[in-house]
Amino acid sequence: MKLITSHDTTDFDALASCVALQRLFPGAVIGLPGGVAPNVYQYLTLHGDRFRTLHCEDIDLSEVDSLIVTDVRRRSRLRHVESVIDRAAKNRRNVRIVVWDHHPSSTDDLRADEEHVQPVGAVTTLLVEELRRRGSPIDREEATLFSLGIHEDTGSLAYARSSSRDAMALAWLLGQGAQSRLVQQFLRPSLGVTERRLLVRLLEAVQDLPRHGASIGIAVLEMDEFPSGLADVSMEAFRVLPHDALFCVYRVPNGKIHVVGRAQADTVPIGAILADLGGGGHAGAGSAAIRDVPLDEVVRGIRAGVDRCCRQPQLVRDLMSSPVRTVTPETRLSELAQSLQEWGHTGAPVVRDGKLVGVISRRDVERAQREGRESLPVSSCMAHQVRTIEPDAPLTDALDQMRTHNIGRLPVMEGERIVGILSREDVLGYLYEQSSR
Repeated sequence: MKLITSHDTTDFDALASCVALQRLFPGAVIGLPGGVAPNVYQYLTLHGDRFRTLHCEDIDLSEVDSLIVTDVRRRSRLRHVESVIDRAAKNRRNVRIVVWDHHPSSTDDLRADEEHVQPVGAVTTLLVEELRRRGSPIDREEATLFSLGIHEDTGSLAYARSSSRDAMALAWLLGQGAQSRLVQQFLRPSLGVTERRLLVRLLEAVQDLPRHGASIGIAVLEMDEFPSGLADVSMEAFRVLPHDALFCVYRVPNGKIHVVGRAQADTVPIGAILADLGGGGHAGAGSAAIRDVPLDEVVRGIRAGVDRCCRQPQLVRDLMSSPVRTVTPETRLSELAQSLQEWGHTGAPVVRDGKLVGVISRRDVERAQREGRESLPVSSCMAHQVRTIEPDAPLTDALDQMRTHNIGRLPVMEGERIVGILSREDVLGYLYEQSSR
């Protein structure tokens, strides 16, 4: 028997890739572990006849001679097929193991006979590429399901691991009849009354973790019941809150602890942080289900993982320009216009007796020239209310100031002394460089 399986709490990327693998392995059976994500469950209630799946506990695993694993390769997340993996370890001729995955490697990875692992946003992308290469036709239901898998695991191409290959796969699937309206319907199901109440509690419980180059929140809740939509509620909270990353920790009535993590910034590798708690995922999303561990110990584990895995914040001093070209209030605007052109600057701080007294932009100078005021001094049109920042402030603080107050150049101060300048171009260059890594 050929068995296709994936990780617990099966999400759309796992389900979609299982269905795609059935195309590559005709006659194979899809065997899911005990639980699926709530939105996947809702999907299967409508599409169960179209895409048939079984529970592994209802399958005679002793009959399995080919194990095809997708969207996971850590043994600790494949306990539902542990007996098959053990047979393969004893005698490789008994069971052939094939892996399709897109997650980083770990010391807990399966020993596979065949591996297809590449760093794309969704493993479904790899399988769509393979189906397309083979010329395998797909119908609109398959195209929609495969789109769901890619959209969910890439945050609709917003997560850091998203790639041009994911985007091209989605474009091709649209051409095969993928239904965008249904994709949105299943990706973001409406919350019930219980889930909406939980969302309110979650938003009230969020606390900020210390700065790690990104804004990170954590919320811890003790549950009197087990609502079916923990992942959906967590995702909705992440959409509402301003954090770059959010960890939601729930202790349910049976004592089990569920952790759901979501992130936008590549400085918060959710999957790596939750891997040490027995969970997994990737940079943008992950989860863990933990038994027999105190709640405070789980929270400490998350904090320790953040400290270990997150880059230290980039500081203003790392990016600022120094020394700084300044002008005096008495400098003529015509003279400043020529200087700005020579320097290639968009503005300059205005200093008197070593103290910052204002700032003037190229736009101010150009406006004065149009109005015939270029013979006036800089003091006639400089801004007197100047926002500044310290050199050891996180770069994210500087970015917040620039966005909030529409600032193009931010003077960097140590006490009353100007020690550097941070421009909008500096920050944009840094942001794009980080995004391309």
